[in-house]
This record gives sequence, structure tokens and C-alpha cells, in this order.
Amino acid sequence: MNARIINVNAASFGLDAKFDGIVSQFLATEVGETGWTWRDAMEATIERGDVVDIAATPLMRFLQSRVSKGWTWQAAIEASIDAGHQVDLAELPLAAFASDQSVADEEAAESDANEMVADTGWTWGDAIAMRDECRRESIHFGRRRRLH
Repeated sequence: MNARIINVNAASFGLDAKFDGIVSQFLATEVGETGWTWRDAMEATIERGDVVDIAATPLMRFLQSRVSKGWTWQAAIEASIDAGHQVDLAELPLAAFASDQSVADEEAAESDANEMVADTGWTWGDAIAMRDECRRESIHFGRRRRLH
């Protein structure tokens, strides 16, 4: 295990220390239906040598979203904690928010794919197959392609 990720706390997410409990709860939640927790996924990402984009996590997108006019979830939770209330992540609509976001992401990807077909006549699969074919040719025939 990577020691850098084991010590993740609210400060790692750019949050005040009062959010440590919420961050811990988030890291223990499952990523979709994968069987992985967010902590596992982040550890695997770091071990692979990639960077974790904390701002892109469902927790951070949720905290930055609006709960009502002039209030983000982060500000509302912070006010609740400051007022002495215990905040349980399971009682917040994070799961519904993450689900809505994944549906929106899928719809955007589908729209991009449809736009590519309309613009080029190629699907993403066609483009990837052509890329692979070009790579194979490059390996067999060298970097420069002869046209005659």
C-alpha cells in the first residue's frame, strides 16, 4: 500500500479539518458497483503513477454544487458543523448526486460520439482501429510511410 494515500484527510481535499469525518466516510464508500472503495481506487491510481484529480471526485463536485440560493453543500455542512451538529455523509444526497452526474457524463459522451459520426462518418471504434493499424504498420515498416 502507498503511504501517501493512507494519510488522506480533509486537507488533501483542500477542506478544513472539520471535514475529516466526511472525507473518511467518502473514502470508505464503494465506487459504483465495482467492489472497490474510493480509497482503494485512489491507492491504485497513485501506485500506477497517475495523479488523483481530487476536484473531479464525486465528493468535491457535490460539495461545490448548490443546495439552495447562495449556499453550496460545503458551506451548509460547514455551518452545521460549526453549530455543533454531527454530519453523516450517508444522510446527504451524495449517492443521488453522483448517479445523476454519471448519467449526465454518459449522455455527454454519447452526444460526442454522435457528433463525431455526423462530422466524419467514423465512429470512435473506427478511429481506434485505424490508429492501431497505423501503429502496426509503423512497427513493421518503420516510422516513415512510403506512398509509392
